[in-house]
Amino acid sequence: MSLPPQDDSPQPEILSLDEFNVAIPQDVYDHLSKQYSTLDGDVDGETKHIDRILSCMKRSPVDTCCRVNNIQSSVKEVEAGLEQYFAEKMDSQHTNSYAIQQHETLTDLVTIRTTTPTDSDAVSLYHSKGPTKKTCILSNDVPSDESDDLFPNWQIRRKQGWPLTHRCVIVDRFCAEAVLRGADIFVKGILCADAGIAESEEVAVYASLPRSNGTKSKPITRGMLLQNFCDRCVFIGIGISQCKRADYFATSSGTGVVMVSTAGSPQPPMNGVLTGKMILQNLPSVVVAHALNPQPGEVILDMCCAPGGKTTHLASLMNDNGLIIACDKSRKKMISARDFFEANASCIVPLALDSTKGLLGLKSGEEWKSPKEIIDSASVANDGLKDFKGFYANSFDCILLDPPCSALGLRPKLQIDTKSAKELLKAADYQQKFIRNAIPLLKVGGRMTYSTCTINSLENEENVKFILKEFPCMRLESLAHLPGLPGLPDKGLTEEECQMVRRFDPTDTLDTMGFFLAKFQKVC
Repeated sequence: MSLPPQDDSPQPEILSLDEFNVAIPQDVYDHLSKQYSTLDGDVDGETKHIDRILSCMKRSPVDTCCRVNNIQSSVKEVEAGLEQYFAEKMDSQHTNSYAIQQHETLTDLVTIRTTTPTDSDAVSLYHSKGPTKKTCILSNDVPSDESDDLFPNWQIRRKQGWPLTHRCVIVDRFCAEAVLRGADIFVKGILCADAGIAESEEVAVYASLPRSNGTKSKPITRGMLLQNFCDRCVFIGIGISQCKRADYFATSSGTGVVMVSTAGSPQPPMNGVLTGKMILQNLPSVVVAHALNPQPGEVILDMCCAPGGKTTHLASLMNDNGLIIACDKSRKKMISARDFFEANASCIVPLALDSTKGLLGLKSGEEWKSPKEIIDSASVANDGLKDFKGFYANSFDCILLDPPCSALGLRPKLQIDTKSAKELLKAADYQQKFIRNAIPLLKVGGRMTYSTCTINSLENEENVKFILKEFPCMRLESLAHLPGLPGLPDKGLTEEECQMVRRFDPTDTLDTMGFFLAKFQKVC
């Protein structure tokens, strides 16, 4: 037998999802650690609560949540459609078993949870650096002739840590996060791959991530061979290639790999399932519209609506009877949202508007106009969106304010994009600009929700404190009847006020994304 080839080139760092730690700047970590220090204590070997949160961040929530569109369907119809969908998948390919159930509190929400035993592939893969089956390996750990043909330089491959049973595909971080949510892999998310991958071949899938020690990574040229990859990656699952390797990089659209098993919480592929009848939404996001409790005939403003899930939920709860103005600063997002709205409801008017500048002053001699009057008299731009600058004070029965935030609660998350703790401070300041515009627009007696998808108390509890201090006309309303936890203590709210808001913690038994929600009424 010939001597193994020598390889002194830099080696890849290959990790399991279990041993991987979500990258986070130290000052951001310290900032959040201090906020959550009151919840510290030894749980499963981790003493800091922020560490427990970060550990949850790399997995999807256990439940897939389907919010029923009451305008076009019903809970029973959606449950039946999902049962049929999963039955057909079980017949056509290997898949997990799932339990479908109506939520006990949020009655328009249907949850999907795997019923696969805890010793399933997903749990095993979570702790693995690659596929664990060794069908190509002899008892003495030397590849058979078949495997030798598959990987002629198998000694180098084994030294690097790549599996000897599967060819490999490496995807970018955003693609990997989507895979962990149940998505398949589109070709544009594939960065590099082993040579020789064929259509219908089972492949191991990894996510490319920067090294944790700050070492500069070698640039990855899309389409390069796996043997030239020397960066850090995390094993995320096994899939079936839908084409040969060359086709991954010859086009920018289409499915490259259909996932069979993923590391972490098993998630069903739900793209295009029961379109119009239901919408995939995280549980805390569904709570928002229920908290606002819109009524038929009301005039509602969604100040930062894109992509539009909460907006269409409002329309569903109102049975499409009323007027919802849906705003976002990005015209491109609103053009996309318009198509989504039109497919789900008819009472929504999309508007490209910076909601920090949406309050119009009433000039001397000028007549106050209602939102409907402003819309009816507005011109239409070439892209089909109505063209006007804002609204007058006391215009809306309800306002849903879900402003841009640091998004530190999103799951799954393999890297924290916030660069510094200063960014968290800036995010809270920016949100206050929306607040200052929202409250004058609200009618006396009107209701407003404030929500974020972050775990940063500066943007959550401390902005509730800001509202109560700066706007005595606003009264905090209790949401204790809805799912969620009380607010963080010692962050500006009294113990009673903490009980009135809803905080969603990824470590809680609800196993959701990180999220925050408060509700107010304008009393004078």
